[in-house]
Amino acid sequence: MFTEAQNFAIVQTELDTVFFQQFEYDSSTPGIATANTGSIFKPLSIDRAAYIGEINKATGLFPIIGETQTVPLTTPHVTNKYTIYIKDFASGIEVSKDLYDDNMHGVWAADVRDFALKARVTQDDRAFNIFRNAFTTTLTADGVSFINAAHPLIGGGTTSNLITGALSTTTLNNAIVALREQVDQSGVILGGVPTILLVPPKLLKTALEITESALIADSGNNALNVYRSAYGITVYSSPYMGAAAGGSDTAWFLMTPQHSVSRVVRQGIETALRPWQYSNNRTYFYQANFREEDFVPDYAGTVGSTGL
Repeated sequence: MFTEAQNFAIVQTELDTVFFQQFEYDSSTPGIATANTGSIFKPLSIDRAAYIGEINKATGLFPIIGETQTVPLTTPHVTNKYTIYIKDFASGIEVSKDLYDDNMHGVWAADVRDFALKARVTQDDRAFNIFRNAFTTTLTADGVSFINAAHPLIGGGTTSNLITGALSTTTLNNAIVALREQVDQSGVILGGVPTILLVPPKLLKTALEITESALIADSGNNALNVYRSAYGITVYSSPYMGAAAGGSDTAWFLMTPQHSVSRVVRQGIETALRPWQYSNNRTYFYQANFREEDFVPDYAGTVGSTGL
């Protein structure tokens, strides 16, 4: 027997099929960075409305001791407490019963695809806001901007993760050296190894030429391209980093796997449908929502340049 409940299930299934085909896009294309790129936005799942963390100053280097000397004590220190409040994102569209039943020229399907696309774009735009404002309003737990020449260290003193200059073989090498010599909160050099070069669309060609050329980039000299052979740096780009999105066409970032850029997800994307029978104008109400937030608590593992 064909029932009203079955009809409701069919409608939601059809809407969801179109929605998730658009939302769960293929992000495996080389160089494409999204909010779901785990190597850039480390995923964290929580079961509450806020995420609380602190920055840890780990132990220092091991001292030399005598044969029977008491083992010296080193004391870690935790400070710079931060709280990340989860944001709620939601939107909905109305589809008239007649429009759904007739689906002339695939209109409702096109509307649902656009609805899903905007959900996905919202996630990406929010996530890359960290990098758009990395030199200004994106703050780490120490109270200064994510990329800054004077991050205060818990153990005393300051450190810089700011590189000067446009992306080139020279400045990329400077960034590699800076990551290799970057210190932790105790002032200990950790020898970070870069694996990610993140750039806006207008720098993608330059970044790929520098890192992927078989020989020295932009040179006829028969010499090895160390950025390709020794480091294996992966280049990523997002349109939500560039000037068109309110960011910069010249800024670039080099990151190690130990960076702290994170994405906290309280609830992934969910959809719901109100059937037309419960409206006063014979319309379906299709809605989607998700709960998450993006943040970066610490400078470590990342260096960046405004490109100037």
